[in-house]
Amino acid sequence: MQTPKEHTRREILQAAREEFIQLGFEKASMRTIAKKAKVSTSNIYNYFENKEHLLVEILNPILSGMEKAFLFISQPNYFEKRFNDSYENWKERFNIALDYVDANRDDFTLLLLKSQGSTLEDFPEKALTRFTKISFDQYQEFKAANSNFRGEVNEFVVRNILSFFLNIFVQMIRQNITKAEMLRYEDSFLKFLHYGYKGSIASDLN
Repeated sequence: MQTPKEHTRREILQAAREEFIQLGFEKASMRTIAKKAKVSTSNIYNYFENKEHLLVEILNPILSGMEKAFLFISQPNYFEKRFNDSYENWKERFNIALDYVDANRDDFTLLLLKSQGSTLEDFPEKALTRFTKISFDQYQEFKAANSNFRGEVNEFVVRNILSFFLNIFVQMIRQNITKAEMLRYEDSFLKFLHYGYKGSIASDLN
């Protein structure tokens, strides 16, 4: 059973979510959030330090989910496993990501479209930079451990390949594309990624 404090905290978060989605982080008003939550403005600060703290708390589930994804792709030999994966395995991973984004569409809308003016407004760029570093470092380790591998690619190319992949989901949110529509498009995306990726990374492939 919720305590009064837990109930008030949840009411504040729900009111803040509605305000952020409607107006965006920058234009959202703490006074309006308090009014919607039926608390005084000063009482909000008993629970949250500021408006930024509210946004981060609301988005914490997907931020934590993204952190788990970074930990997963950072595991040893991940690059080699991914490079040798079949097309069907690529499709399976794509659908896991698609399901996750679709299930958390409101939060991703808030993160990608409504977070301007907060420390999260450049999250996509920071995520891409981190994704690129992990992938390129793994590529270099793989190449050093496999002397017969003749492929050659630089970090700029890796970044742009990954940017295309991440942008699929960014545009899904920006253009409000349904999961059903995405499933109709996925073969086109994945054939380009799967075969184009291997051709770019491994110049010795026929």
